[in-house]
Amino acid sequence: MSVAGLGVRRPLLAVASMLSILMGCGQRPSAQVSLCGPTGQLRVGYVGAEEGRGSAGQAVLLDPDISRLRDLLTIASRCEVSLEPVASPEQARQRLGAGEWDLAFLPPGLAALAMEGTGNRDYSLLRPLGQRSQSRSQLLVSSGSDRRTLAQLNGARLGLLPRGSLTGFYLPLYNLHGLRLQSVHYALSYRELLDQLRAGRLDVIAWDASLPDPGPDVRVIVDDPNLIPVGALVLSQPLVAADHQPFLKLLDQSAAQLPPSLGYVAGVLPEAQRLQRLRTVVTNVESWSLPLKGQPYAVYGRKQQLNAEGAD
Repeated sequence: MSVAGLGVRRPLLAVASMLSILMGCGQRPSAQVSLCGPTGQLRVGYVGAEEGRGSAGQAVLLDPDISRLRDLLTIASRCEVSLEPVASPEQARQRLGAGEWDLAFLPPGLAALAMEGTGNRDYSLLRPLGQRSQSRSQLLVSSGSDRRTLAQLNGARLGLLPRGSLTGFYLPLYNLHGLRLQSVHYALSYRELLDQLRAGRLDVIAWDASLPDPGPDVRVIVDDPNLIPVGALVLSQPLVAADHQPFLKLLDQSAAQLPPSLGYVAGVLPEAQRLQRLRTVVTNVESWSLPLKGQPYAVYGRKQQLNAEGAD
């Protein structure tokens, strides 16, 4: 999906139409307060909460959802909105690190990375995103593999989601600490990784336990016990310090108008404590020399243990 032109101002008629719909539902903008970033726009990133579940070339958001979301954000912020949906968590991580987004809809790994600052910008968590599930990070091998322990993954060909994913990148590498891998490969979805495992091109892949059972031809070799919290809507710290409450209030009032795939929960704070705990994993892995696609990789560096709370 091309995102060219997504930052162009929507016709005033479209915004007025959305405004009349919201006002017809009794949802009126609270105060004449604009919430704009340093560029004079509100730059918004969208990754979504269901990372790794799509397929290559699948749109992150459908065009009608993009239009509706941008119009609603324009009304709530009273500012020109530049909306950038991205499929790869690595792209999103780069945008966050460069301070290129003022507001972002993020899965849990990126929310954990953003919550205490990344690169040039600090972010605060505003609202939870996504549906509660039994999401946990796993590593899968073929059922016929002779590898049965973590240590036996030494020298394996590993498949991961791009950098930025908690279940598909950070936790798998954290659990493989101390091993040397023959090569590391990436895909945008767990289904692509599974296809490569079945084709014999990979020896072990990252997996999310909340996905449907992949079948009897694969088995779990590493099952991380940590339940993954949902994602979050985050806002840059300078805008948090500004008067952002009218903006947030209108989003809460208009939650039914947001794309259902967001899983936006009005009036509820994100699970900062749970995300903070798993941010230990993110910050440790980010401090390592990270793997290049198709290259050998030694999983070494500091490894601070999670606190005594254990799995959720």
